[in-house]
Amino acid sequence: MLVESRTITSEEVEIYRSSRYEVITIIPSGQNPTLNVYIFNQEEVEGFLKTCSRYSEFVVSVRQVEATA
Repeated sequence: MLVESRTITSEEVEIYRSSRYEVITIIPSGQNPTLNVYIFNQEEVEGFLKTCSRYSEFVVSVRQVEATA
């Protein structure tokens, strides 16, 4: 469900594109559930999201942790 949509500037796009992100996931495997914390750039986030479901790992949080632009 989309909650909000708004136009942003090209400068904002560059900030998000060059930022680093903390991605928190959970692997709910039987007796040893695991919480994983990753730090990715935007390209790595996109690649990770394409493959994370392969291991029954699901995303519980994504947040910007460092803006570099």
